[in-house]
Amino acid sequence: MKYSIRPLSSLILVTAASCAILLAGCGGNSKSAEAYTAELTGLVFDQWNQFSPTAPGGLSIAIITPEGEYFASTLDGATAGSHFRAASTTKTFTAAAIMLLQQRGELDINDVLSANMPGTTRSYVPATPDYAIPYKDEITIKQLLEHRAGVFDVGNVDVPATANAPYAGMRYSDWIEDTQGEMHTFTLDELVGVVAKNKLAGGLPGETYRYSNTGYSILAKVVEQVSGKTFAQFVHDELLVPNSLKETTFPDDGRTQNLPVPFLEGTTRVGGVLLPTTNRNVSWGVGEGNVVTTPSDLARWNRRLIKGQAGLNAQTVASMRECETTNEVHVSYGLGLACDPPDLGFGHNGGITGYLTTARHDPVTDVTVVVFATLLDADDLMAEAMMIYDTAHKARALLGY
Repeated sequence: MKYSIRPLSSLILVTAASCAILLAGCGGNSKSAEAYTAELTGLVFDQWNQFSPTAPGGLSIAIITPEGEYFASTLDGATAGSHFRAASTTKTFTAAAIMLLQQRGELDINDVLSANMPGTTRSYVPATPDYAIPYKDEITIKQLLEHRAGVFDVGNVDVPATANAPYAGMRYSDWIEDTQGEMHTFTLDELVGVVAKNKLAGGLPGETYRYSNTGYSILAKVVEQVSGKTFAQFVHDELLVPNSLKETTFPDDGRTQNLPVPFLEGTTRVGGVLLPTTNRNVSWGVGEGNVVTTPSDLARWNRRLIKGQAGLNAQTVASMRECETTNEVHVSYGLGLACDPPDLGFGHNGGITGYLTTARHDPVTDVTVVVFATLLDADDLMAEAMMIYDTAHKARALLGY
């Protein structure tokens, strides 16, 4: 069963040691790369032992600085090439795909969803019942990117009990897996169709910030409509291959549940019970939370994206980094990028059963940091998120940033 955890970007925009040096280098620093890695290893052990000394799972960190790249973990056998689920960091890829198409003139983010794509007589989303969502004629692509479109969030919110549907009062994906099996392949049409058929809305377009996974499902569909490729194929061809992200994938088949080897086991604590939650169906998360990656790939992606080296030019990235404060405390959000805490830079958080992640690049210091845990503590998610942020801050300070 899938336990639905609201992504951290909306909550807080919030054995022996295994350690490896990715690209050893220490520039003008007085310590060697090996010494820094040893200190980082000690840090993650201290942080994890203070947070959850007896639970399974552990804490890992990958950092890229102007002097070099470093990785440290509390997990025996973990390396910078170990696979894990990075959840809503997927949204940085989705936003980048949209903005790449914008940069090429193939779409206009200020267009509404019912408008025709440039040079065509076809709208950005199909003119079918599955996409007849409330306010479709008013919702812009930009509003979807910044979570201000008012789209009902099928991924994180139970369908109202008043709905005339067999899944009324339930999380749609949980109902499907309970009735049709855990290998059901969810589709974008299906997920958005729940919103359309039940006339669900989270608010008015442009009214306020409301985090919506389903909004990013719609963006994935826009990518498919404009490009003529599946979302996974477009991201592979236009973002993964050009940036040499060979260990990053976006599973969209319900039968693809196992992580590639090597991988790190994930555990979820809910109601005081510890559950193994490594292998699972993530076809419900296309465009919003299905990425499988490694510490190395995720750090390199975040760094290249924010530095304007991932295929998006500086002007495009600058527009993505234009963040606004939201109705949630300590949350500022741009176009697919979180901007809090500000001293860590830009990036995204991700929470999924088994894993909790933050990925950030700071343009001021040119430091990239990825911190993730292989335990999702649903019983105290905020405390775990703050521990991950604290680890990122302390690691930067340890390295002199």
